[in-house]
Amino acid sequence: MQSANPAADRLLLFALAGVLVLALALVGSNVAANHAPKPHQLPLGVIGTPPVVGAEADSLGHQAPGSYQIHAYTSLAAAQAAILHREVYGALRPAPTPLLLVASAASPAVATLLQKTFTAAATAQGKTLVVRDLAPLPSSDSRGATAFSMLISLLVIGIIGSAVIYLLGRHRSPPVRLAVMVALAVGAGLVATLVTNVVVGAFHGHFLAVWGVATLFVLAVGLPIAAFLVLVGASGIAAGAVMFLVIGNPASGGSTAPELLPGFWRALSQLLPPGAAMRAMRDVVYFHGHGMTHALLVLGIYAILGATVVFTVQMLRARPPG
Repeated sequence: MQSANPAADRLLLFALAGVLVLALALVGSNVAANHAPKPHQLPLGVIGTPPVVGAEADSLGHQAPGSYQIHAYTSLAAAQAAILHREVYGALRPAPTPLLLVASAASPAVATLLQKTFTAAATAQGKTLVVRDLAPLPSSDSRGATAFSMLISLLVIGIIGSAVIYLLGRHRSPPVRLAVMVALAVGAGLVATLVTNVVVGAFHGHFLAVWGVATLFVLAVGLPIAAFLVLVGASGIAAGAVMFLVIGNPASGGSTAPELLPGFWRALSQLLPPGAAMRAMRDVVYFHGHGMTHALLVLGIYAILGATVVFTVQMLRARPPG
């Protein structure tokens, strides 16, 4: 029999407790964010004269307070342009015949929600709602889940890759480790794009744009974790995992939309890399890049701040005493 080793046993117990805490955090965050999606200030267009728009806005405000953010459009063409430029998720023309414009590529969950909501309203008035999908999902991505699946994989790669580069490359200088992180991001983005666009064929076209967004996303995750690692050591991996995986992934709105999330996750959705990357990927694949400026800025800021912290810490530590 092996001799007892109380210290090793305690370490094992602490490690198992840590795994259970991680399980609690992951399950709790994902379930809390996605168990009951409902609209919160969802951008929605209404087409018609000011009295028509006002009446519809009042009706929606009475039926579902705080659910919709109404944008008024005087013509069908203006509403269509707003949807395709990602200003609103859909648009309703109440009269003369109820017409609903949606874009399922922006969010299948929102398109379904709008169709159910306004079909019921039209039926109650004895009318038939006509639905027109301006940006339908292709058969290769029929549920709109490809971007979410791709990005959750790249999120894990960014976390693990940054940790491996730090733990196994401590003998290298921070600039060298950053260069390796950039190379990893470019390579991971290329592999993900090849699989998604070529091997599986879920996305058609936009190869370079998808590759660019995927690469920037890995950098937006990996470089901040590199900064955590040079600041606090190996525990920086946990900080990055909590920030991006435990909180950021459920807050991305990948399975629904940011506007359908509860308050905490909705507020952080487009301020963290997973949510920004989800928006950018959908926009570049299905909307010709319209509406992705803020998302790219968020991803770029995280990558730049991470690299800046790493270089700053290196310079401060290399400075002679006194």
